Amino acid sequence: MAVAAIVVIPLAFGAPVAALSVLVAVTVLVPFEVQDQFSAVGGSGRPGLLLVDVLLVLGLCRVGWLILTRRLETDMPLLAAAGVALVVTGALVWGITHGAAVSEAGHEARRVMLGVGAFVLAWPVVRDKAARRRLDGALIALGLALGVWGLIQWGFSIDYTSSADVGVRKGVDLTSSERGSLQGGLYAYPVAVTLAWAALVSGRVRSIALRWLLAAIVCLNAICLWLTYERTFWVATVVACAVVVMMSGAHARRIAAKWAPLGAVSLLVCLAVLAPGEIRTAVQRLVSVTQLEVDKSYEYRVIESQVVLDEIKSRPLTGSGFGATITWSKDNTFDTLTTPFAHNGYLWLAWKIGIPAAAFLVLVIAAAVVRRGPSGEDWRRHTLRIGSRAALLALLLTGVTFPAFDALGITAVMGLLVAVCFRGGDDVASARPLPPLRGGAPEQARPRVRPR
Repeated sequence: MAVAAIVVIPLAFGAPVAALSVLVAVTVLVPFEVQDQFSAVGGSGRPGLLLVDVLLVLGLCRVGWLILTRRLETDMPLLAAAGVALVVTGALVWGITHGAAVSEAGHEARRVMLGVGAFVLAWPVVRDKAARRRLDGALIALGLALGVWGLIQWGFSIDYTSSADVGVRKGVDLTSSERGSLQGGLYAYPVAVTLAWAALVSGRVRSIALRWLLAAIVCLNAICLWLTYERTFWVATVVACAVVVMMSGAHARRIAAKWAPLGAVSLLVCLAVLAPGEIRTAVQRLVSVTQLEVDKSYEYRVIESQVVLDEIKSRPLTGSGFGATITWSKDNTFDTLTTPFAHNGYLWLAWKIGIPAAAFLVLVIAAAVVRRGPSGEDWRRHTLRIGSRAALLALLLTGVTFPAFDALGITAVMGLLVAVCFRGGDDVASARPLPPLRGGAPEQARPRVRPR
């Protein structure tokens, strides 16, 4: 505990970019069971505080100090985040007072609060140009580490755990696969692919080494995404990458048309040589979309959603609170089970915190997706904003069949992406003009007119 305090306290107060990066990296890469073993308080199945909880609280204290000393403006996004935090706290108390297990209620509240907290920690970071540059480097390192970590899980057949955030789960529905599907990092692979893809097709990255690094991030995470065999994530990632190309302009479309087919063919050839069985499994998984009548996962989700809808109807305004459970079964198909979980992320959110609060939270994320940056925005910021908007869209799509709002490995990332999308750009007078496009003539910078 003393060693953790020596590391965490200076990190939270003295290095905000590093603190935010560590918070995101730990939640994405480190399995919950490992985090639980090194809890600052409690742990090993008992209610307590993870190190990321402590880091988040200290980081929020720093932001609060910035506000008190008037070095950070209290604007509408921060006030909205404070409101969501109050709702999350209320849902935690509401669930516990109605008999929910304290540990489970705390876990659910933590997952949502990490998203809100990451947004607040990122808010002063994304407004500072130097801090953003450091954050860009951290995101590149995280994307590379994520892809490598996914392949390590697959290559060494790391066991799937009860926390469902690491390892290879045995079996793939409606396929002949005996190997299983990759689960560790599931929600983050689409984000890594989308952000790196946005940088590549922008045509603004001059460094050859950096372009190769971004290409490696796309390839590694695309392979990991393939090995998840989750159709929703495949579709969401393809849609996100297509949206990136559309938002990035004609030059991006030319780059995508040139390199995307070549990259896809190269990946298929590599998989055909190294793991031919995985291509067969992927094809079987795609074809299974036409076999919904025998797809037990589909039937499971339909029954589960109906039960959750009944719970929502009973408490549409307040929700049932964090830690609330449902009990259901189906004769000769599914045994009776009691669970606080629901696959549909939107229904899960409305069930836990009520329809009004859930609708507000989803609308905030949707607003981030459609929000455009200011004219004259620095090209790095512009590219990151486009990638973040598309990545959030991918996560919203996955929420239809997977509980993205209840996943420890992605909520902090969502908060960071929302902050990137909402933060206003630099003053046009101080923004760096766009560098020349690769393979094209240099663009003329717009003349800067000083206000009279």
